[in-house]
Amino acid sequence: MYVYQLEKEQVVAFINGLEAGSIRKIAITEQVSEWLKNEHRITKSKPGWPGQVQQYADRRGISWFNAFNEIVSTILDLKSQ
Repeated sequence: MYVYQLEKEQVVAFINGLEAGSIRKIAITEQVSEWLKNEHRITKSKPGWPGQVQQYADRRGISWFNAFNEIVSTILDLKSQ
């Protein structure tokens, strides 16, 4: 059985497409970027929000995908409170 592995580039492309298709009604990238800047002092650099996620992942010693999942889950938890 083939198990499809998610890659950083696929997630970034999906999120960018989702935001473009929603005509910016969905702003995941802005929320991720702002949360990392405010909570972890990781500012947006040349690679943009994916680079911020990579810095967070490096600090925590986890994969980019796990870091993204952790960040988005935290943001969603905060919004649901």
